Amino acid sequence: MTDSLIVETLQGRVQGSSAGGVRRWLGIPYGSAERFAAPRPPAPWAGVQPADRFSPQCPQLFGGPARRAKVRKPDFDEACLALNIYAPVADDGAFKPVMVWIHGGAFVAGGSNAYHGAEMAGLGDVVVVTINYRLGVLGFVNLGEALDLPELPSNLGLRDQIAALHWVQDNIAAFGGDPARVTIAGESAGSMSVSLLMLCPEAWPLFHGAIMQSGAVSLLHDREKSQRIARRYVELLGVENGDLTGLRRLDLMSLFQAQSAAQAIARLTIPAAPWFDGDLLPASLEAARAAPRAPIPLIAGSNREEIRLFEMMPGPAILPMRRPDLERLVRNQLAPERADAVLAAYPEDVRGRQALATDLTFAMPTRNFAERQAAGQPVWSYRFDYTHPLVGAAHGLDLAFLWPISGLAGFLVRGGPMNGRRKALADRMKRHWVSFITHGRPGEDWPAFSADRRSTVLFNLDDRVVDDPESARRQAWAGEDVGPGITTAP
Repeated sequence: MTDSLIVETLQGRVQGSSAGGVRRWLGIPYGSAERFAAPRPPAPWAGVQPADRFSPQCPQLFGGPARRAKVRKPDFDEACLALNIYAPVADDGAFKPVMVWIHGGAFVAGGSNAYHGAEMAGLGDVVVVTINYRLGVLGFVNLGEALDLPELPSNLGLRDQIAALHWVQDNIAAFGGDPARVTIAGESAGSMSVSLLMLCPEAWPLFHGAIMQSGAVSLLHDREKSQRIARRYVELLGVENGDLTGLRRLDLMSLFQAQSAAQAIARLTIPAAPWFDGDLLPASLEAARAAPRAPIPLIAGSNREEIRLFEMMPGPAILPMRRPDLERLVRNQLAPERADAVLAAYPEDVRGRQALATDLTFAMPTRNFAERQAAGQPVWSYRFDYTHPLVGAAHGLDLAFLWPISGLAGFLVRGGPMNGRRKALADRMKRHWVSFITHGRPGEDWPAFSADRRSTVLFNLDDRVVDDPESARRQAWAGEDVGPGITTAP
């Protein structure tokens, strides 16, 4: 067994560990990068490198003052471009389908280490890969244009994800994975990343299916917004135009102090986010809607009451939640008749406001993306309706049914123990996900989405299939998206 845990990658050998019928290799570097530079392959190493512990996650700050930034080694470090692999112990010699998980966290927080893939790997006979990528000021600020430094690539965090997928293509067969059957999946910022990779032709050869959980293209910044926010960073950091050396010499806390202060100008969106750059990505939200997408099967869905999680969060709002802010965005970015129709679909009460905020930020962009994809590829749609006793079907609640969270934390997050009907729900969802990863379809009891029926699975303690849920709201939006990071109307 010791020998089977030593695997040869293009950069060198790594040794993992095994438990419960699953092998795991943790903290394998897939790339390296100088600050604000594009990722490149990691340097090769001699001998056998142990892969039995997680790598550091990207330094990060989620709202609040800079003193809350997580920057201390060994848990956080700029040398964070690493991934984890979970593979079943199998004697049949067959290559297994692969899921590459892209974590969420509003593009400013999170990491791969929270997602333990052993359960999914063992249950579904699949290889699970979880990846880190650069976040916040280190990965998603348009400093190249703000400082007249064209050598700085755009959207570094997304380029990291592509580098990780290249590494998977080159190396996953050595771990028992099939590079011809790779599904990319993610939630929240991870789901938005999946939608962006599907709009990035250079990434298309690297995956063959996609799962989007709560998020698509509309929470990005347009170029104008990215430039305005980046100029504020430059003012706060005191860096001269063209001074790349000075930018790279800044200490991490200075960068995060600027990120914290930039929240004021970002208002109702995050101070570091992917942007429509006209290079790696389309040039605008309108262009993204019209752009070709990867010709692959897709699962896409959202939670019924996404916005309720953000209503409970302390600190500055990173998403619009007040009715006046929501109405302003809708009227600024949609034609007057369309804006009137959208706003009329939501009553002016608490539930109407929550539904409008949920649809604007997560539900309708995800649904609209799926509708466009379904015009030429197989798509399966869902809505997660399981209701937590305190926060309803809030953003992120689905994760507690797909990934292992044990003990008191799991009890609190799920709103009860993982047994009985809750466990049955989790088992059904995982079975659908594994079937899709393995066969490109989630199972016969989940009908495909089509323009004539729009069949959607509503996941709950008792699942059911509904044709075109919330059809009046969908028809009001008519395929349009509104984004808090968009400053110009289509």
